[in-house]
Amino acid sequence: MPQQYTEKASHSWSNHSIRVITSPSVAARSSLMYVQEAGYFWTDSAYFTERQHLPSYLMVCTVSGEGLLDYGGHTYKLGAGSLFFIDCMAYQHYRTARSGHWEFAWVHFYGGASSHYYDTYAKKGDPLLQLQRESPVLGFIRSLIDVHEQTTPHTELLGAKLLTELVTELIVSAHIGDSASTTVPAFISTTIRKIERSYAERLRLDELAKSAAVSKYHFIREFKKHVGMSPNEYIIFLRIVRAKELLKYTGIPIAAIAEEVGIDHVSHFINLFKAREGITPFAFRKKWNTL
Repeated sequence: MPQQYTEKASHSWSNHSIRVITSPSVAARSSLMYVQEAGYFWTDSAYFTERQHLPSYLMVCTVSGEGLLDYGGHTYKLGAGSLFFIDCMAYQHYRTARSGHWEFAWVHFYGGASSHYYDTYAKKGDPLLQLQRESPVLGFIRSLIDVHEQTTPHTELLGAKLLTELVTELIVSAHIGDSASTTVPAFISTTIRKIERSYAERLRLDELAKSAAVSKYHFIREFKKHVGMSPNEYIIFLRIVRAKELLKYTGIPIAAIAEEVGIDHVSHFINLFKAREGITPFAFRKKWNTL
């Protein structure tokens, strides 16, 4: 049974605030990320929204003043330059703080790859992100508002393009941006080179950590932090990349390819390949039709 949508709100925003509500086409709903609503608000102390079970993702970028967000069991202060990105199926309560003034741009969107982008962003652990001064995020939201204020035959495509740029920028800022300010430890760089040279060999985490002169737990945590995946996942990634090359450009039997990339059993290789590529090695080779 579908969960019941609930919402309470006080629409205490100024007369010159902007709110755009869209009506996406069937084509947009079936294949694109699309804007549901977007706007730019100046609110007073009475403003709030409290809801849950809404099929939508929401971004709110604070321009000036201060807001508060209750989400995931935590309360977040929303100062100038901050942004939150949330799944509106979960409970949320956001409001103007005691200062009595909150200026922010926002966009509700859904469809297409939106859930994938949200899940990737959410790996950072909390919804809040402090934007750099030169961040283009606010400009993207303003452009989305402009594009949807006057509907044309290209509005939905332009909206999907802007949404893709927006969520991509957020993910880069949330994950790569944070790690870029931290120097990659020498033992991680050395291990990456070792794995890239020897991924087809039997590599054990205990041995990799020992050669790096750190504990196994610390090694796995730092590797994932700086590479974006665990050591085992990275080894499998390299093996699959090499297997795809051999499947596309050679006639080597699939069992021999499995052995060459370091996977002992062809059945295990087929399962790994299908889990990551969505098709079997045989179907992948047939698709490319290079032989």
